[in-house]
Amino acid sequence: MNLLWIGLKARWFFFFEYCKAVWKYYRNFSFAKVDLLLVFSYLFRNPFKISQHFLKERGEEDIYAYGETPLTTLEEICEQCAITEKDFVYELGCGRGRTCFWLNQWLGCRVVGVDYVPDFINRAKTLVKSCQLEEIEFRLEDIAETQFNGVTVIYLFGTCLDEETIRQLIHNLAHLEPGVKIISISYPLTDFDDKKILEFHRQFKGKFSWGEADIYLQVVRSR
Repeated sequence: MNLLWIGLKARWFFFFEYCKAVWKYYRNFSFAKVDLLLVFSYLFRNPFKISQHFLKERGEEDIYAYGETPLTTLEEICEQCAITEKDFVYELGCGRGRTCFWLNQWLGCRVVGVDYVPDFINRAKTLVKSCQLEEIEFRLEDIAETQFNGVTVIYLFGTCLDEETIRQLIHNLAHLEPGVKIISISYPLTDFDDKKILEFHRQFKGKFSWGEADIYLQVVRSR
């Protein structure tokens, strides 16, 4: 009964959030077109099932490690962290890419989405090509191996990453320019930063499908 209630609550949350997104963001025709095509592309196989199947095939213990940032929460993050159309954003663990498309089409950012689920990346690339979108790219790779070229903002939604991956990711940030922003959900990366690469800036709350969560803004320290 408890799992059933959680499932119903999540479904209601996603429906309500989608309605809000349509009302707030579909005035931008370019984003509306891309978002509708994205929704239709997953109409008969939802991204949660795709992720579960992929993780099960890999032999992962937690096959339910998939989530998406609500667009209204993403807008709040952009406001709180002063993200503008001038930024070059990398999203690590981008899933089906909806937040990447919003950042690109609504906010005007240059965006790179990274994920290791082939189905997500292939569909996103197809959408980019069919809509002839610019300044947005999707990469099929492990986020621990991602190279950041010209980045100004890194968004990490991954709330279920293992400690080894987090530490490797922080190691990869060492060469970045001072002032690059890193946004993480549920935990600050500074807790794993033994070499003091990052500087904690602020913490605030955001709404997600499972409830309210802490959001952390860190920046690369001056050397």
